[in-house]
Amino acid sequence: MRVLIAFGLLAFALTAQAQLYRWTDESGKVHYADTQPPAGAKNVEKMSAARAGGAEATSAAQPSYALQQATKTFPVTIYTSKDCGDPCRKGLDYLKKRGVPYTEKPVATRAELDELIKLAGAPRVPVMVVGAVIQKDYEEQSWNEALDTAGYPKAAAP
Repeated sequence: MRVLIAFGLLAFALTAQAQLYRWTDESGKVHYADTQPPAGAKNVEKMSAARAGGAEATSAAQPSYALQQATKTFPVTIYTSKDCGDPCRKGLDYLKKRGVPYTEKPVATRAELDELIKLAGAPRVPVMVVGAVIQKDYEEQSWNEALDTAGYPKAAAP
């Protein structure tokens, strides 16, 4: 009888999943979080391991558990500017190739520039922040190491 109860509790625990939200901000950037999206978010999607009616979720609609954990524990923010050019484009393309959800912070105002200088020590972009780790300039090997350490996937899900 205890074994039957244990299996029942295990089955219940496996079906209980944290709610994950996907949305697009005003600038068109996609975000993932386990908290409600901010006001003004567009294309808001609630995602869970199982869809209504018990159908299985597809991998395209649901990030892997490892990706969810990495995103929650070590969120990625990338600072860019409209004049950054190739380094910023390569950095953003790299994050997309790896399937890493990120928040892009374009640096355009004096206040944003001051924030970047305080964070990175210099007014140079791109700067990638993974949790508390700061990577200045785009350099694939150092970005790889920071993302690998944080548990992000090596490539986007098919």
